[in-house]
Amino acid sequence: MVVVDHKLRPESSQEACFVRELSKQHGLHCHILKWTDDKPETGVQAAAREARYQLIAKQTAVSDFEAVLLAHHLDDQAETFLDRLTRGSGLNGLGAMASDEPDGPAGLRLLRPFLGVPKSRLLATLEDRSQKWCEDPSNKNLKYKRSRLRSISSSLAEEGLSPSRIATTARQLRRAREALEAVLAELFRRHVEEHSAGPVKISTLMFRAQSEEFRLRLLILMIERVTGRVYQPKLRKIEALDHWILNNKVGRQTLGGAVLEMKRDTLFVWKEIGRSPPVVLENLCGEGKWDARFLFDVQATEGAPPNGMTVSLGPLFNAPVDRRQVSWPNGWPKEAFESAPVFWIGNGPVGVRSAASLIWHDARHGGCEISLQRIPVPAKLAGNYRTDLEGS
Repeated sequence: MVVVDHKLRPESSQEACFVRELSKQHGLHCHILKWTDDKPETGVQAAAREARYQLIAKQTAVSDFEAVLLAHHLDDQAETFLDRLTRGSGLNGLGAMASDEPDGPAGLRLLRPFLGVPKSRLLATLEDRSQKWCEDPSNKNLKYKRSRLRSISSSLAEEGLSPSRIATTARQLRRAREALEAVLAELFRRHVEEHSAGPVKISTLMFRAQSEEFRLRLLILMIERVTGRVYQPKLRKIEALDHWILNNKVGRQTLGGAVLEMKRDTLFVWKEIGRSPPVVLENLCGEGKWDARFLFDVQATEGAPPNGMTVSLGPLFNAPVDRRQVSWPNGWPKEAFESAPVFWIGNGPVGVRSAASLIWHDARHGGCEISLQRIPVPAKLAGNYRTDLEGS
């Protein structure tokens, strides 16, 4: 069990100790995790929430936990829905919280067994068992938005907008979102072509044939795929990009660390070198991840490489490669491979392609076996965007 002491109130340490003692009484070991970083002047609740998940993720890594059980209840679900509604959220946001979230914040699997249980029922259960609990006074502080939403919940219920009905709506929207994501995954699989070295492309005819929602999400997914990071652009930005594609035949744009180029009947997307180019990894040995896009494995076969001739991995644009000797892939712009992975030994390249097994050998000093593969497409494809108010 873990409890996070956010260090936001003087009594928070005592409350954490209370939870630890209560856990001990029930035969559970409890870790107190402390948020000791400097606290922001604004957005403190959002920052505390992010810090909480990061601290828990670090603890699960050393404790080998498979999932984290959270005590979110029905009233929390209603507040989450209302908060996101005021921010203009779409399907992703208005689906609110899931009872089982396999890929939650900080990569955690989050389980919420009480999500359908009203807070009043939980408190009644504690009272029936003569069990004391702690109340966070900030939950009643009206300077926080969630507290203000909580204060009007009874008025909303009188008009028929009870927490249970809100939760029902959220559940229906989540179901619709999951159906949309299933279709999106199939569209991506069938119509987006990936090169093993990084870039992707799609037929502009096929892209324009999709409904606007799918076009927006496909664009985001292609940007995420070539950059190796989750990207949630503001809605107006991704809509502007979609409008540009619909109304142009050729041209180039950049967004989210990616280059998007239209040539005749094809839209190409690749990683932009930009201000933070992929790093060069030196002295490679064993397994690892490069640029959040590729998995590598470097193993000695008959001994280590020669002295001073270690294996390195980096992007094509600053690798010791003679461009005149590169066999550029047909049907792709050369620029699309500037951030493609390249292995080299000392000052000589081993290979400029990926998704292949390469063997380097030196008759005098032995050699090594090198393999590189693209990180697989995740099973869950959201391609989410946010309104100008979301995240603020």
